[in-house]
Amino acid sequence: MHASKLELPQTPLRQPRMESHPRLRVGPAVAVYVWQYPLRVAHWGLVLCIGILSFTGYYIHDPFIIGQSNTYFLMGWIRFVHEVAAMLFMAFLLIRFYLFYGGDRWARLGAMLPLKRKQWTEMWEMVKFYFLVRPTPVPKVGHNAIASVSYLGIYLLMLVEVITGLVMFNWLSHGPVLTPLVGWIPRLFNIQNIRLVHFLLLFVFIAFGIIHVHMCLTVSGVEKRGLMDSIFTGYKIIPVEELEEDDHQAIAASRGEGVKK
Repeated sequence: MHASKLELPQTPLRQPRMESHPRLRVGPAVAVYVWQYPLRVAHWGLVLCIGILSFTGYYIHDPFIIGQSNTYFLMGWIRFVHEVAAMLFMAFLLIRFYLFYGGDRWARLGAMLPLKRKQWTEMWEMVKFYFLVRPTPVPKVGHNAIASVSYLGIYLLMLVEVITGLVMFNWLSHGPVLTPLVGWIPRLFNIQNIRLVHFLLLFVFIAFGIIHVHMCLTVSGVEKRGLMDSIFTGYKIIPVEELEEDDHQAIAASRGEGVKK
């Protein structure tokens, strides 16, 4: 017997639709190195430290493992990890503060402060996008206006967290360096109020992280320009027609072409 060949129905292949995305402009684009390596290190370092500090800080506030573990000196180890993570947190925060002045155009403080009318207009347009009134976000190489203001606010709160943490650390250690710097603060504010502010900011950072990720995913899903990838690689895909003169200068400077940023 000869095996009969199985005959498959000949279904014509569908041709792909060569239509452009209805919300995106199609044209020449360039990969722009926006987020420098130190900025990305500081970003992920702060994320890691906030995670560790949140867990250990909440445990110090409410030691929920007591009575369920045979580990001796558990609170001491938790406090040690908390303090080490706090030192690393301050180091990464100092790197970010340095980049406000020593970074590229998109990391500097001047690009984030809403000092121009154009930035306030952009902020309102981004509000409309987040409330589903505007279909697309405002195209930007760096941070949009709302992101810039929110980051400045969260960095300020991080500074408050550092100061209140140092006050409580010095309250017990009375170090010769910290006492002149922060030892006078408990004379103005009750130490328990300082401790409460330090603890409540934990939930502010957690809430900010959730909102931050949601907004980045929303913008990235609409723009489709590698926004989420950029915090790992540093590069964003930007249409050439959207680059401003300052952007061109910053790109040229990053390539060592002698143009001021």
